[in-house]
Amino acid sequence: MPPPGRGYPQSGGSYSRLPASGSPTYTEAWALVEAARRLAVAIESGPLTSPDVRKAVRDALRLNWRLWTIFQTELSADASPVPIEIRQNMLSLCNFVDTHTVQAMAEPSAEKIATLIEINRNIATGLLESLQAKLQAEEEARAKAPQAPGGKSGGKTESASPEPPKPFNAEA
Repeated sequence: MPPPGRGYPQSGGSYSRLPASGSPTYTEAWALVEAARRLAVAIESGPLTSPDVRKAVRDALRLNWRLWTIFQTELSADASPVPIEIRQNMLSLCNFVDTHTVQAMAEPSAEKIATLIEINRNIATGLLESLQAKLQAEEEARAKAPQAPGGKSGGKTESASPEPPKPFNAEA
């Protein structure tokens, strides 16, 4: 690991907004937004004919590709908790991202990279919306639960849900 506050060399510095642990869905959304941000910064940093810009674009594409490879691996696992229809759709999207990334690396263009940015932002938005709906449903269930004397629901001890993550802008 890098020294605290330094980040990895390809990160362009430190991660200033790391997600808190305890919410894999939020972490996945954060990673997608972070990869999209890096892709956007790379293509906005100058002409794609510049060697430095091409390197920044290549590094951002590789990071995004690794992220999607992780998703593909997790979705392919037999023990994946993701419903089969969603798994199949996401695996098809992973395949598209793989193919599109190879094309963008071979012949980088703002349009090709913008497609990947848009995919990341849309999937991150969906993940955040599903997380918000889940947290809201849990809160409503707790509010509806009968209260036993002493303030505990039905005399049973409740398992503490992780604190909801702080929202971030998927358009960042």
